[in-house]
Amino acid sequence: MTPAAFDAQAVRARFPALTGGADVEVALDNAATTHRPQAVLDALAHAYREHNANVHRANHRTARLATEGYERGRRAVARFLGAETGEVVFTRNATEAINLVARSFAEPRTGRHDVIAVSALEHHSNLVPWQQLCRRTGATLHVLPVDRDGLLVEPWSLPERTRLLALTRVSNALGSIVDTTAAVERAHSAGVPVLLDISQSVAHLPVDEGTRAADFLAFSAHKAYGPFGLGMLRGRAAHLAAMEPVSFGGEMVSAVHRDEATWQAPPLRFEAGTPPIAEAIAFVAALDLLEELTLPAIRAHELTLLQRLLDGVAGVEHVRVVGPPRAEQRSGALSLVIDGGDVAVAAGVLDLQGVAVRAGFHCAQPLLEELGCGPTLRASVAVYTSEQDIDALLEALPHAVAASR
Repeated sequence: MTPAAFDAQAVRARFPALTGGADVEVALDNAATTHRPQAVLDALAHAYREHNANVHRANHRTARLATEGYERGRRAVARFLGAETGEVVFTRNATEAINLVARSFAEPRTGRHDVIAVSALEHHSNLVPWQQLCRRTGATLHVLPVDRDGLLVEPWSLPERTRLLALTRVSNALGSIVDTTAAVERAHSAGVPVLLDISQSVAHLPVDEGTRAADFLAFSAHKAYGPFGLGMLRGRAAHLAAMEPVSFGGEMVSAVHRDEATWQAPPLRFEAGTPPIAEAIAFVAALDLLEELTLPAIRAHELTLLQRLLDGVAGVEHVRVVGPPRAEQRSGALSLVIDGGDVAVAAGVLDLQGVAVRAGFHCAQPLLEELGCGPTLRASVAVYTSEQDIDALLEALPHAVAASR
């Protein structure tokens, strides 16, 4: 599908939550979670109805079908990311994936005089685990600063003895895009492995060289039109093979004796207990949608929406955009502050007008406090967002701003 052929209304028709007529909200809180197409909902129902068995554990027909579907999901994620199938670990969410890397990969390699590096753009899920690792090991947390536009300050470098760089590709709070290709190359030239949080880019931007080259990738299915309760960690095979599990129980073991146990090979050694089977099966349909629409076409569509939003907001009094000034510097989201106003009140007024946005710190409190703006009003787009949705927000925004002041 070429950008010129992108039809947001036709795409929207595939999403049952958005096809209920006049009472359906204008869905502009997509950075928090996306809606699901009918194909994903059908796949979920089919998995529970037809494949209701645990995976890898039984030989009967239903269990075989469940295992085949679950592993088909793993192969689909690997293909989408350009990875090997054995490099994909299913988790509950991106948060769990990041914590797994912190506990199993980084912590055993980190000591009192070492450094863990992050950026000031990080979601709490890619900040707090590293804070806690440093607390446990005595290591130092080094934060790459951002400028007043919410972009990484260049040039930046990593301190000596940096053991890992954890970096987002796109800020969930601001929409700022990080040049991950340059970042991963810079880190690798210094011998530093890289974890990329791609939760906010996976459904918006084509997979770049930096994403393919990173040592670890983490994201959640529900940010990409998939089910809740499913996350992915893509780790380099050599790294996963050297990592010990941090969650123990059934499924992840190869043999158990009274006083000891041995582990399965990756990725199964990191999938203790019953995994998100139906969710992994259903996520294939979400990836199929992204591949059908194509990420370049999605990017072009969303750029048009972001530019329309930036142009419209510029004419609203008492409103200031936080983050990059140009649409091409951002992806997915746009954050606003209201001079002398309360963004939570504004979000409530917008909700009464049928427009769903998000007010708050967006799990990025240190970033927004560093920029001196406090909570923001965030609008975020998706494949089903139309120009009419943006216009509905812009029409209601002056009333929301007035009420909030």
